[in-house]
Amino acid sequence: INAFAGSALSSTELWWEAWKKFMFHTKVEISFGNCETKHQMVWSLIGPIPRSKYPAITPEEQAISVQLQILFLAILDAIFVFIANRVAPERWEKIRENLCEALIYNKDSRVCDILATSYRDEQVVFLQEASAAFFHKARSHHCLRKNFKVAIPTTFNGKRDQNSIILVSRTAFDVSTADDVTDMVLRYMHGNFLEAGDLFALRIDDVGGQGYLLVSFHGDSNGLSTRPVLEGLHEAFIKSFSDLIFVAGIDSNTSSQASDKFHHGVRDFRALLERQGMVSVWDKADDRMIATTCSARTSLQMQLNKAVSFKNRFSMANMSLKDWIL
Repeated sequence: INAFAGSALSSTELWWEAWKKFMFHTKVEISFGNCETKHQMVWSLIGPIPRSKYPAITPEEQAISVQLQILFLAILDAIFVFIANRVAPERWEKIRENLCEALIYNKDSRVCDILATSYRDEQVVFLQEASAAFFHKARSHHCLRKNFKVAIPTTFNGKRDQNSIILVSRTAFDVSTADDVTDMVLRYMHGNFLEAGDLFALRIDDVGGQGYLLVSFHGDSNGLSTRPVLEGLHEAFIKSFSDLIFVAGIDSNTSSQASDKFHHGVRDFRALLERQGMVSVWDKADDRMIATTCSARTSLQMQLNKAVSFKNRFSMANMSLKDWIL
């Protein structure tokens, strides 16, 4: 219900009729990286959940994962609508509308404006979890396009909106040499833990002729895919790209807490970098003093395991060192 712009949702009954119509009888326009657009039913955008990426699910759950997702989305939305109409009837929809205007409807334009001004002098910008709509907005943004080449992988995924993108400065790099080598890098990934768009590898020369391997990547929620991806990147560099300078910007989802079977800790991540001979911008920083995230989610969102009460919004916020330049 976050960005639903249809009829009023002032009761569970009205919501249910609108929800069924939206989910099963509405087509939306999906953008792809090659400027192609396609209209698809909303329900068809929900893909299966593979056990290879989320081993906690059973084979039976994987087989019906699309149906389960639709069922639980309906249950979750019903709960949200019930709570909102009980707590703030006649007011919550206006609040939601204002939030959508600020954070969703104009988000891509605002991000492009920020990149084109505050970051205009940077040589490389690594972006993750970008949508196809953002890509098209970035490519049509005059100031951003003037300063940067907006590069995307050929495996760009218009459905998931979780794509890795790289912006390269037109003054620092010879953009005519840009070459998507994602497929070549993926051959060194031993395991099926990546989805299309998660990782983007770009080979490019700077204006002086020095070659670079630039990689943008975002890991799963608990950072468990980060280790095998880095091991694969290291192998790919040694065997196929050793004449280049390697630079990566990654959303590792590492946790500042100790590692366990469900989380990849910062300390273990640092040890992995050291074994592979990699350095990061945080090499001399104290893990206890830095964090790139400070997130406290309410219960009105899908990942209830990450919800924090208002009174604990600082003490129990997710503050971790998750984002790295290597």
